[in-house]
Amino acid sequence: MTAVASISAAVRRLQELLLDEARALGQLKPVVEGTVLPRLQESEEMLMGLPAHKIRVKGAQDDLEFGRRTRNLLSSIEDKVESYALQLGSATSSSREACCGGGGGENTAFGKLVADLKASVDGLKDCVTSYCAEQNQYPQIRKLGQKSQWLVSRANFSSGRWGDEAFGLEEEVRKLTKVLVSEETDPRVVFIVGMGGIGKTILAKKLFNHPDVRHHFKGFAWVYVGGYWSTRDILVTILDQLSSLPRKKREAMMKSEEVELAPQVFRILQRKSCLVVLDDCSDRELLDILSIAVPFAVRSASASKFILTTRNRNLSRFLDPGAVYSLRMESLNPNKSWDLFSHIWRKLKAGPIPGKLVPIAWEILARCEGLPLAIIVLASMLSTEREGERNRVLYNLLENRHQMDGFPIGFHCLQSAYYALPLRLKACFVYLGNFPNNSRIQVEKLCQLWIAEGLISAEDRASEETMMDVAAKYFGELALRSLVTLEEDEVSDLRLMSGHIQGLIRSLCIIEGREDEFFEIMSGSEPNMISKAQRCAIYFDKYYSVSNGIPSANLRSLLCLNSEQSRQGSRWPQGLFNFRKLRPLRVLDFDRVSFQDGNLPQGVGELVYLRYLSFRGCYLEDLPSYIGNLLYLQTLDLRVQKDCIMTISNVIWKLERLRHLYFPLAFQTPEHRGMLKLDSLKQLEILEGLNTSVCRAKDLIKLTNLRILAATAEGNLEDLELIIRFIGINSSHLKRASLDIKKFDCYSDERLSFIKRLFSCPVLDTLQIEGRIGKTSEIGTISGRFTEIVLNGSELDQDPMPTLENLPNLRILVLEVEAYLGKKLHCSDTGFPELRSLKLSKLYNLEEWEVDEGALQKLSTLEVSMCRRMKKLPEGLQSIITLRKLKVSMMPQQFLGRLRMKNGRGGEDRHKINSKCSIEFGNDDPWLESTNSASQQNNSFDGRTTESQASSSSRSPNLIGSFACLPETERERDVYLQ
Repeated sequence: MTAVASISAAVRRLQELLLDEARALGQLKPVVEGTVLPRLQESEEMLMGLPAHKIRVKGAQDDLEFGRRTRNLLSSIEDKVESYALQLGSATSSSREACCGGGGGENTAFGKLVADLKASVDGLKDCVTSYCAEQNQYPQIRKLGQKSQWLVSRANFSSGRWGDEAFGLEEEVRKLTKVLVSEETDPRVVFIVGMGGIGKTILAKKLFNHPDVRHHFKGFAWVYVGGYWSTRDILVTILDQLSSLPRKKREAMMKSEEVELAPQVFRILQRKSCLVVLDDCSDRELLDILSIAVPFAVRSASASKFILTTRNRNLSRFLDPGAVYSLRMESLNPNKSWDLFSHIWRKLKAGPIPGKLVPIAWEILARCEGLPLAIIVLASMLSTEREGERNRVLYNLLENRHQMDGFPIGFHCLQSAYYALPLRLKACFVYLGNFPNNSRIQVEKLCQLWIAEGLISAEDRASEETMMDVAAKYFGELALRSLVTLEEDEVSDLRLMSGHIQGLIRSLCIIEGREDEFFEIMSGSEPNMISKAQRCAIYFDKYYSVSNGIPSANLRSLLCLNSEQSRQGSRWPQGLFNFRKLRPLRVLDFDRVSFQDGNLPQGVGELVYLRYLSFRGCYLEDLPSYIGNLLYLQTLDLRVQKDCIMTISNVIWKLERLRHLYFPLAFQTPEHRGMLKLDSLKQLEILEGLNTSVCRAKDLIKLTNLRILAATAEGNLEDLELIIRFIGINSSHLKRASLDIKKFDCYSDERLSFIKRLFSCPVLDTLQIEGRIGKTSEIGTISGRFTEIVLNGSELDQDPMPTLENLPNLRILVLEVEAYLGKKLHCSDTGFPELRSLKLSKLYNLEEWEVDEGALQKLSTLEVSMCRRMKKLPEGLQSIITLRKLKVSMMPQQFLGRLRMKNGRGGEDRHKINSKCSIEFGNDDPWLESTNSASQQNNSFDGRTTESQASSSSRSPNLIGSFACLPETERERDVYLQ
């Protein structure tokens, strides 16, 4: 797999060079076009002709040597061609002539370059021919020009997401829920024990979100532990989820040591009942250390309880037996296996299993041996309409029956599913192993990494499609096979979603990736590279040794990652390594890395072959001007931390090959002089974060290849007109357009006229507008394309709901800061057919909200805050069975009292919320309480709880106050106090 992936990547990058510009390669172009590319493609075709099911002996030396040799030859070819193209691109006219063979001495050098290239490609072809012959399977070559038949375009892709359903676990859920909500404090620790892929995490999630459990406890925390755990990270994660802190106090907490964190966690767990899940625990040492902060002991005064998932059946023995309830999860019996298989099939095919496939299904189930994960994956793959893929699955299941040491039964079924994948999906699937366990993988980022690595084939691109479209389809194919799962979100665009892979599937990715030397991971236990892989991922929050650095000078990809639990990320270790030694890098990802001294590591400016460079989540105040020298960049992500204002020199315009550009939330030019030019970025497909106060809005008209635009305008009408005109002109190929308008008060006919054109714009998807509009009628006709609308300070005189509720695609709606001045809102039946998230905040005159039965039928998140005259929730909410989260903060006592639990029973409005919906109370505003004592009584350490604390006999003092939700301006505060 790795050899084919490497050759394919080289072919695609050289093809890009040929297509980029006519003069990119000068006289070398016919050599590359007529000799190098054809011979590379011949080698690729030979390898693709090998049986996809070939199973290697783990660590087979001939495979490793073949992979290394092909990678080295390809690296040599790529480096020579790209280096020549760079020299030619930056040369003067006279030196350009010399580079192209016009001068004597240079001509000799040029001739040597051509000879070296031909020797390299001939050596590669000989190597591949010899390897194929050794397999006793000389290839039946399929021409690569033929369009792949396996790739299915799914414009309306939907995820097959089985995790939340906990299919077949109803009895286990019932038993454990009873244990957790019991008024008895013991048993307080629930162990869920079982092999990987058996469903431990799914069961824990079901319990964590169970309505009875959400009603019983007052605080909730979920921590993924894994093999490389850190006590401090675990404590920080628990404290962060059980408390609501202002930004400065949260930052201070992040810097605290274990000895400071442990008492804080202990006090919270003692003073209020919390449920804490520790997912994927493995050893006794963890329990011993955590016992300082976590009240595991029997007969503890704490009402908090804990769920631990583990593969170690002996782990529960190290706690007091009276404090423990242990559930051992077993493999499914044949009948339950068939039920699960049939369930997955019906979900994907909307019908019963055809009779001719029933025997095949039973054969597959026999091989799965009751492992739910294997059943789900293979059922998903069998449900595809591709007979060849089904046959490969069956062949591998019959041939590959051996068990691997250290892995559970059924693991070979996952291997068989992997071997049955189309070749181009294999590399993309294995690439997922780079990311930390249990991490959320942003689909858009993953697609861009695949493209930069050369793993996406242009041959799969249909007319008018971009490479991002093709990459998204690759991801969709993996999701359809249940090899990756999508997180639920309010958005409909696949690329805006995030996904994750189950731990056992990730183990498969790592096994295959390391066996092929496709990538390597550096973490605490493995601080240095031990192979010659060209891709490396460093887990910075787990990486403790920086003495030897990275030895591989041929490294092509470096991902500096932090796990989800690291929260703020990690500082860049001083002297880790010098990037001058890593000049061939094509991919460099700094994920939540802090450069507090303001300087990037040495040598970054010399990485001239970079395709992908990301500083997302980093702390970096100054972007060096040498970034303008990285001429091959295709993706540049500058979305640093929200509290970091980045200074960007006017050099972005030099990066003419850029396709994806993301600006920070806040940025400026040096000394606020001049504006950033972007008019030369003709290949740009994604532009997000464009701010017209720093970038020239007029440059947009030159960016005719844009597919996605997200812009912010500071109320300048001329800039806004330019943006809307650009969106209108390019409406045929713009796939997504978002506009955030600041400080735009409409006190003139000219501005009111623009507002009407703005809301009727047929290509705009997201609109956030801050400023007075006045009359609701001034909005006029609203385009049905909108998926998100945020109205801030609009001061509308009439109920906007009758207009907004008819929008067929609206998924997110926010009305805040006096967006509406009236007393009543009304949502009629069938209104808001697609709305997922609704927020009503700081509507100071709002007294009543009516919801007719049938409205808001897909609403999942509702937030109501700082509506001081609102007394109760609408009756119509009880018909919304999709509602999963209600967040209430800074509301009057009468409103809160109708929701809070009283003596174990719900208030008058509890019946309006379905039993699966969790209620989250934010910091109650003391100005709205009847007395100061009442205020103190309802303020706890946790400003973010899911149930009332009114029924608790012992009140916890506000150890860490939070004022994050208080009115933000003096004007708002005055309104509140009136």
